Amino acid sequence: MEAASLVIGLRLTRPWLWDRLADPVRQRVVAWLSAGVRVEPVDNNWWLFPVLVGDFLESVGAGSPAGRARIEQGLARIESFHAGRGWYADGPHRSFDYYNGWAMHFYLGLRSYLFGHPVDRARLASFLEDHRHFFDHDGGMVHFGRSLTYRVAAVAPLWLGAALNVPACPPGETRRIAGATLKHFVERGAIRDGVWTAGWYGPHEPTLQAYSGAASPYWAAKGFLGLALPPTHPVWTATETLDRGPGVASLPEPGFLLHRAPGDGTARLVNHGSTGHPGDPLYDRIAYSSRTGPAAGPADNTFAVLVDGAWCGRPSLEPAGTGPDWAASRHVAAPGVVVGAVSVVRGASEVRVHRTPPGSVVRHTGWALTEATATVGALAVRTTSGALSAELVGLLGYRAAGVVDAPEGTAFGAPAVVPALEGTGELFVCRAALRAGGTEPPAATAERAGRGVRITWQDGTTHDVDLDDLSVMRSDP
Repeated sequence: MEAASLVIGLRLTRPWLWDRLADPVRQRVVAWLSAGVRVEPVDNNWWLFPVLVGDFLESVGAGSPAGRARIEQGLARIESFHAGRGWYADGPHRSFDYYNGWAMHFYLGLRSYLFGHPVDRARLASFLEDHRHFFDHDGGMVHFGRSLTYRVAAVAPLWLGAALNVPACPPGETRRIAGATLKHFVERGAIRDGVWTAGWYGPHEPTLQAYSGAASPYWAAKGFLGLALPPTHPVWTATETLDRGPGVASLPEPGFLLHRAPGDGTARLVNHGSTGHPGDPLYDRIAYSSRTGPAAGPADNTFAVLVDGAWCGRPSLEPAGTGPDWAASRHVAAPGVVVGAVSVVRGASEVRVHRTPPGSVVRHTGWALTEATATVGALAVRTTSGALSAELVGLLGYRAAGVVDAPEGTAFGAPAVVPALEGTGELFVCRAALRAGGTEPPAATAERAGRGVRITWQDGTTHDVDLDDLSVMRSDP
């Protein structure tokens, strides 16, 4: 990792540094870097580190057959992680998160930008079309996945697209997202006493991983790639723009839905496909957003089945399909307990459908809001925190509603309140909503219909959910 970072700097500054070093110094650097090529990397994005080191060595006339073999081996392994349309898993499992942008595409693109190697422009363009939806209109980014303390590194692939003239994101929008994201974190305490903190809006241990260190936040440097572009580049001269339209981005490869609501710039992620980190709250929740984080205590946005006295969530999942406004998956909550799940989104609302073995005792939780007040009805909970509000409404199968306190809160503050529904049966339907301005989240009803459930929205639009094949058919009024 360190060697790859050094060669990026050495290549960017070659006329002023490498080319001016004395030959004995360069020979010692080559010897040290060559050792980095021989190291067996972790079986994930780390395969790209020896690739970049090997590229640099070849560019300065110090390549070797062993280095060339490691480059080819690494590129082949990374290719095996590609799921389609520019989405790479971070290793042999279905781990899809920001590493797809700040590692896979970033390093593959740098090979082209720094060393002239070909890059799959179509893949990068497809990914950037999706990636731009992870950022909200105020510069926040969806709090999901590992290594989130890198924060603004998430804008790196957007800069890369500009550097390689891949027009998936307009130059003015690239600068707007990058600038707003940096401002968002700086204004909320990510940098204190001139130092990037280890966390989110300041120190926050649950956002970190076991490998995180004091220097980890400085991978944010990837988010400053745009500074390598000349001041005459369109990314600096174009008028800033922002896609303010609501809508849904359906991402079948990772099994995601990204959606916004009218008048509400919040970015929301529904996850029915990324797994590989069983029990990790940064992966195993149903939904994430740019305004909320997973609770450090009771699990928010989780469907759990009571088995032998223990609540069992989804330790892993198998994606079952996506459509224009829906996604589905199956998971084994416990031996013999298979759960089918479907999410349908509309505006700020998400209707969640779950089918379990008959007689299951279940608990479903909604969005965790910090420093919130709660109003609890028979089958509905509404929580409010400033301009942010959330709802969890039971539509079928649930019998009681309440709230669970989360004293440790989330990366967005503490304490937090988590709405909850409980029920017994085999079919459970609820509506979860998160609102940060704009119109009220659309209401919905649900009823059994044929092999599944019919969801009817307040404007008459219906979604028919087939529980056997976990598919959805929409009908407009």
